[in-house]
Amino acid sequence: MIDYGAPPADDQIEITLFGPGYGEAIAVHLGCGAWLLVDSCIDPEFRAPASGIYLDQIGVDASQVRAIVASHWHDDHVRGISQLATKHPNAEFFLSAVFNSKEAGAFLAAFSGNSSAGLARGAKELFSAIQSREAVTPVLHKSIVLEATLSNRPVMVTALSPMPAAFAQSLAHMSQYLPRKAKPINHIPELRPNRESVVLHVNVGEDAILLGADLEEDQTSGWSAMIADNWSRGRRPATAYKVAHHGSSTGDCRQIWENLLTPDPVACLTPFSLGDLRLPTEADKHRVRTMTPHAYTTSGASRRPAMDSGQLKRLGDICKKLARVDAGFGAVRARKHFGSPSWSTELFGAARIL
Repeated sequence: MIDYGAPPADDQIEITLFGPGYGEAIAVHLGCGAWLLVDSCIDPEFRAPASGIYLDQIGVDASQVRAIVASHWHDDHVRGISQLATKHPNAEFFLSAVFNSKEAGAFLAAFSGNSSAGLARGAKELFSAIQSREAVTPVLHKSIVLEATLSNRPVMVTALSPMPAAFAQSLAHMSQYLPRKAKPINHIPELRPNRESVVLHVNVGEDAILLGADLEEDQTSGWSAMIADNWSRGRRPATAYKVAHHGSSTGDCRQIWENLLTPDPVACLTPFSLGDLRLPTEADKHRVRTMTPHAYTTSGASRRPAMDSGQLKRLGDICKKLARVDAGFGAVRARKHFGSPSWSTELFGAARIL
């Protein structure tokens, strides 16, 4: 079991990023015991939401979570988020405004197993979270997620995306995948590029954090479009950055580093391992390292066991329930006192320098 130690002091900002070889979750301390949770992944040891386990271990009461944000619907970002929504009933629940429509509601229902044989676990999880809440707040570009004064410092969490153009384009794309009576859809659709994702800017006093989610580069509705907006560029440059889309080139835009971040920020990311796809690539890692000397990853390991397919099949024939133990789970935590010039970074589990 990972020992996360003591909670942050009231006058400390914190960002903790959790991730195995597949999954991502973020916990942000805004000061005075107030927390923001973004996305969710499963802690393989406890088989429960990693951010929830973390807060329990450092002694944070469930009532201290002010807001929960589902950045988008992909399975690796929402596993267990319905549990978080239930565990923190006083926290306001936010999700991309793209999913606050009849078309998107039908899309989530269809691919949650309610209307088709196809089952997208991410859609089911997000659908369950929405169904469990009396109110869900949609988020668009310029939306305010949280506003407060903590330790006599103003705190403002705002959404930099999805852009208005992304809203229309995503709904048009989703509508193509709604099941028809004559032609049910029994597969999981790929919506590319990812325009729906919610990028958050967290401003605490004289400091800021940028949470890049999985937003991808696109001239009309992605990073370039967002950064071209005067309001987005006017946000306080962030000293810490959750790198977009697992460090992939599809989520990269040089203007992020030039316009939205201070020089040499603390940068952290989660890997992605599914099938033959591995992110970040060596080229991705090199690119991030050229932008900052303070780059970290929650895990350097693949979630695949060191065992060939034949051995796995034989074990499957013997055992009724066979689960892979993920040795690649880790967390990157950065803390700083208000007014401090630099972050103090700690690595837990499989986390390492990028």
